[in-house]
Amino acid sequence: MFQSWRRAGVIAGLLACSLGTLAAPADDHQRGLQAYQRGDVVAAMAALRGAAKAGHAPSQALLGFILEGADFREEAAQLYRDAAAQGDADGHAGLAGLLISGRGIAKDEKQALSHFSKAAELGHANSMEVMVRVYQNGLYGATADPAQAAAWRARAAALPKQAAAQAAKAPQ
Repeated sequence: MFQSWRRAGVIAGLLACSLGTLAAPADDHQRGLQAYQRGDVVAAMAALRGAAKAGHAPSQALLGFILEGADFREEAAQLYRDAAAQGDADGHAGLAGLLISGRGIAKDEKQALSHFSKAAELGHANSMEVMVRVYQNGLYGATADPAQAAAWRARAAALPKQAAAQAAKAPQ
């Protein structure tokens, strides 16, 4: 009986440590985001690096955004790829932006469109607007499709106003 209690205690301790480890990247991300919003890019990068390295997708995307702005586009592209691989909308949108421009990585409009589409499907407001323009004007290898443009416009309009306002202020 003592063995089962001891084993349960060890398991509970391991779970507590695991949960603490999971919370740390999210906490680091929050500190990094707050520092970025204050304009303290150095503190933001310091807070985000560990979380990004731990695989925290929002931290990877935000750090990628900061690095892209500082002309470290190859590193930004890798962070965006890592975030996108986890289904992060900002990761997809950031990677799409680099792919469309060819800055830091090879230009690839087809891949860019794929990532914009994935970001839009995940509710990324700016990517929804890109999809509207894509189907209005037949951009990035897509055929103009007014019905698709209207569908994306309706989806973008259906976003809650608070989310749309945040999307306009947030890094992509």
